[in-house]
Amino acid sequence: MEINKIGDDEVEKADERDSEIGAKSARVGFVTASVLLVLLSIYEIIETGEFPPTLGVLGASQAVFWILTLLSSKYLSYKDHSFWCAFRWRCEEFMDVEKFEEFKQWTRNKSEHTRNGYKSSLRRFCEFHDMNPRELVLEARNYEPEDPETAHLEENPADRRLVEWFQELTGGDGEGGEGVSRASAVNYWRHIRSFYENFGVHIKEETPKAGRRNPRSELDVEDVEKMADAAPSLRARAMIWVGFQAGMNPSEVCSLDVGDVMGGLEREECPVSIEKTRGKTKIDHHTWIHREAIDALKAYLRDRKRKEGELDPGDPLFVKRSVRKGDRRATPTIVRKVMRGIRDSVGEDIEKVRDRLDQQTNPLAFKFLRRAFGIACDNADVPTKYKDYWLGHAPPYNGAYQGLTRKKQREKYRQLAPEINPSPTQPGADERLLESVEEVIEEKFGEVGAERVMPEVKNRLEKLDSRISKVEEQKKRIEELEEEVEEFR
Repeated sequence: MEINKIGDDEVEKADERDSEIGAKSARVGFVTASVLLVLLSIYEIIETGEFPPTLGVLGASQAVFWILTLLSSKYLSYKDHSFWCAFRWRCEEFMDVEKFEEFKQWTRNKSEHTRNGYKSSLRRFCEFHDMNPRELVLEARNYEPEDPETAHLEENPADRRLVEWFQELTGGDGEGGEGVSRASAVNYWRHIRSFYENFGVHIKEETPKAGRRNPRSELDVEDVEKMADAAPSLRARAMIWVGFQAGMNPSEVCSLDVGDVMGGLEREECPVSIEKTRGKTKIDHHTWIHREAIDALKAYLRDRKRKEGELDPGDPLFVKRSVRKGDRRATPTIVRKVMRGIRDSVGEDIEKVRDRLDQQTNPLAFKFLRRAFGIACDNADVPTKYKDYWLGHAPPYNGAYQGLTRKKQREKYRQLAPEINPSPTQPGADERLLESVEEVIEEKFGEVGAERVMPEVKNRLEKLDSRISKVEEQKKRIEELEEEVEEFR
């Protein structure tokens, strides 16, 4: 795996530069102090006619500082940082993490809002441990376990420092040691984990749970299923499942064209890959949809073809129902209106948001589907780089998204499937049922027999799923007709 690096040469150059700047700053300061001392002494001699008694002591102090300055500049290497460089780092640059190259690389291509959040978290972390960003990275990168055979059992300094800091923030028992809520502390944790991982330092400790105090909705697949079942149309149902399973926001869903999904749907692929551009970061990337989103899209597109005829690849995937000509593309405003209706319809049935239905912000807003996708990735232990790529986050400076082939992505996304598809019993039940059937057939007919029989079994199951989908489609169509009749009245 390729990781972001601050190479040894770059570290030495940066240290040498800081050392020179530190020494020059010290010399300028002492020259200024010396001039002021001489001027004050002359003034006192003119006023009193006597030699000031403090002049000797101050002069001796100045001489000592001058000697230290010259020695640090002449004899101490940049690796020693020099006395003045170290002093400068601690008193000046230490509090301003933005000046460090590590911070610049970490936040490159990030929005200003994200940069400010990262800066605040990293500054707190540095202050707590009395270290600057470069020292933190080098400490973790240069760590060597005492016993190579038990390296997996030993704690990396980065893990230890992160745990200590979190305990201080939350008071050890989860209640504000520094007056910080647990939700905020968890957010800080995620920022610092991102900082370390940007430079190839893996954090073994799991991210703490924010708990019920977190004001943001943390929806799961069961909640999304309730929302989709309450959708007023086939279009709304498809939007919800695509937004959740692909980790998209309203603008991204509305910007999709028919051609973005048609190929995968026609080839009966699962999962289906979607190529898109993240509006916020301008990153071109791929994401995926699985069974529920695929079925919902098929039902919606069948209904559109019945009404409009064949669709062109360049046609908008989601269109305004009331507009037949001109710009028919659905808008984020329409999506928000749909989600408000879903809140009013099933909000009381979703325990996580029941006490926040009267808030100005819709707790079932579309953006929380994207957040739910990220949480599902974490629950399925999908590596962060895959999750970030699917979500369209800006890549680290070193381009860590390299090597994410379509095949590897498909494998990781299938790993996520039980977390993003509802099951009448438990996650993964369909897959386990097929495995059990295959084992029984192999036991009775042998491996060759299983190879002949299993395709037919799977085919019949798919036909059954298709029939169920069509029934649901007809149900939605009836609801749409009832809605149109009601509007006509």
